[in-house]
Amino acid sequence: MASDPLYSGMTAAEIDRQYNFRKLVPEHPAYFARWQAESEAVRARLNGRYDIPTGPHPRQRADVFPAGLFPAGDGAPVLVFIHGGYWRALSKDLHSFIAAPYVERGVAVVLLGYGLCPEVTMDELCGHAQAGLDWVIANAAGFGGDPRRVVVSGHSAGGHLTAKLVSENRDRVAGGIPISGLYDLEPMLGFEVNEQLRLDPDSARRLSPIHAVPAPAPLLMPALGGLETDAMHRQQADYALAWAAQGNAVREIVEPGADHFSVVDRFAEPGSLLFEAALAMLKES
Repeated sequence: MASDPLYSGMTAAEIDRQYNFRKLVPEHPAYFARWQAESEAVRARLNGRYDIPTGPHPRQRADVFPAGLFPAGDGAPVLVFIHGGYWRALSKDLHSFIAAPYVERGVAVVLLGYGLCPEVTMDELCGHAQAGLDWVIANAAGFGGDPRRVVVSGHSAGGHLTAKLVSENRDRVAGGIPISGLYDLEPMLGFEVNEQLRLDPDSARRLSPIHAVPAPAPLLMPALGGLETDAMHRQQADYALAWAAQGNAVREIVEPGADHFSVVDRFAEPGSLLFEAALAMLKES
């Protein structure tokens, strides 16, 4: 009998154990419910601009939260955030809570939406992310931001998109903060999500940021929770090494005690390692 196929050295069963984040964190629905409630409260409180079209697809929309006070005559740094959901779920609306602590510290925040698989292909989805970044850079001055001080961030699938955008726009962005990102997509070939993603070996390699590291490139700060799986720690370590091997600046962040979902909370938690490092990057951009 033929042995099971291997993807990045793992069988499909091992991939499920390493990458099925909802199974690994069974309390994830509580995170989503809290994020939704907190995000609704933030949208009611902050002076944001919501659901601005960044492309023709109905999910190509941006929410903009202009910065709080910043020095007169200076454009604010801009934090772009791209949501996760394995490229097939969730939305920007769940993540407005991230904006509040940054806005209060003089950072403009833009949340980007994109079409989801299988309605769109992975190539189209990546194109939506690129169109969103193009919109941010073109319109930053209109909401008090500095288009030269754009830092891209995102979680999980959004971490993958963050890495791609920084690589492909290295002269246009000031840095990147991919959180719990997937930088090598080969394991997705053996995972159930590929029923929606429809990756094949060629597209999985072509769309994997680890195989397209540019040089020179801006500072990259990949982050993940200390409680995440061995495979996720390998994803981050391997990508950081690939980034540094090209002579680029990289700073890895591991949030102690955080899992795949609570690390998003840390990103919006003043005083956490991740928040303070992100704020420093933005202020120095």
